[in-house]
Amino acid sequence: MKIRIFVGTGGVGKTSVAAASGLKTAIEGSRCLVLTIDPATRLKTALGIGTAGGAQKVPIEPFAAKGELWAAQLDVKQRLDHMVRRHARAGKLQLILEHPIYQAVARLVGIQELMAIERIGEALAEGYDEVIVDTAPSRHALEFLDKPEYFVQLVGSPIVRLVGRTYHWWEKSSLARLGRFGFELYSQIESLVGVKLARDVLEFFSAFQGVAEAYARESAATLKRLHDSRTTSFTIVTSPFKASRDAGFFWEELQKRKFFVEGLVVNRIWPELAVSARPGATREAEALVTWYRHVSAAHRQAWEHVAAEYSPKIRRLLPLRELPADIDGLPALHQMVQAMGQA
Repeated sequence: MKIRIFVGTGGVGKTSVAAASGLKTAIEGSRCLVLTIDPATRLKTALGIGTAGGAQKVPIEPFAAKGELWAAQLDVKQRLDHMVRRHARAGKLQLILEHPIYQAVARLVGIQELMAIERIGEALAEGYDEVIVDTAPSRHALEFLDKPEYFVQLVGSPIVRLVGRTYHWWEKSSLARLGRFGFELYSQIESLVGVKLARDVLEFFSAFQGVAEAYARESAATLKRLHDSRTTSFTIVTSPFKASRDAGFFWEELQKRKFFVEGLVVNRIWPELAVSARPGATREAEALVTWYRHVSAAHRQAWEHVAAEYSPKIRRLLPLRELPADIDGLPALHQMVQAMGQA
C-alpha cells in the first residue's frame, strides 16, 4: 500500500494533478483511490463523478486501463456519525447522537481536519494498492496533520481523562470520591460558564469520551503510517510564478514535521510558441505574440531555477505544460496523464 499526499496553494491545479496521478496509476494496473479532503467539489468536476456518498468507481475502460480508479470526497457529518456508531460505549449512542452539543460538533473549526485523518485511516483498510490524498488548496493544508496530533495529546492528558471518567460520580454520588481536587475542578467550570451549560457540556463529554479515545488511538496509528517514508510520500504542486515561494514553504514545513517529500510538480507552464505572427499581422497581434513569448520564457526560467534548487533534495521534479482548456472530465484529465508521460 502506497499513500501519496498532494499539497499546494490555490489556483495551481493541485486537484487536477492529484486526480491525473490517480488515473495514471490505475491505467498502469493498480487499484487506486483518489480521496479529497477539500470541502470544494473540484474532484467531482475533474473525474465527472456524482454526489453519492462513499467511494465511487470511475469508468476508465476507454483508456485501456489495467487497474481500477475510485474516488471519494470527505463528508464530515457522515464520517462523524460513522465514527460515533463504531465506538460509542454501551448505552451511550443515542445520548450522543441526540445531544444538542453533538448537533453543533460537525460545524466546529477543526473537525474537518480531524475527520480527514479518520477517513484516511479507513481508506488504508479498504484494500487499495494506492491512496492519493488531495488536500485543501491553502497554506493551512497541513492543519489536517497538526490538529489530530494535538487532539491525540489532549485526549490522553490526565485532566481530560479525569473529567471524562469522573463527571457522573461528581453529579450523582458522594463528592468525597473525587477528593478536593475534583470538587474544585467542577466548581470552577460551573462558575466560569454557568451551571446549565457546564453540566450539558460535561454530560456530553463524559458520554463522548469513549469515542474520543478510540479516535485518538486510530489517529495515532494513521499518523504513524503517514510518517513512514516507506509507505507515504508528499508531493508539492505549484505554478511557475509561485514555484520558489511555495516550494520553500511546504518543503520547510514538511521537513519540520518529519514527513517525506518525494515530488515537486510545477504545473501550468506555458509552452514555447511554435509559430510567429504572420507577415502583415496587425500591431496588436504582434504585441500579443511578443507578450506570450515573454511569459513563456519567464515560466521556463522559473522552472529551471526551482529545479536547480530542489533537484538535490526532492527525488521527482515534474514540469507540466498549460493545457488548452480547464479540466472538466476524464478526457481532459487523460490529456494531463499524457503530458505527465511526455515531461
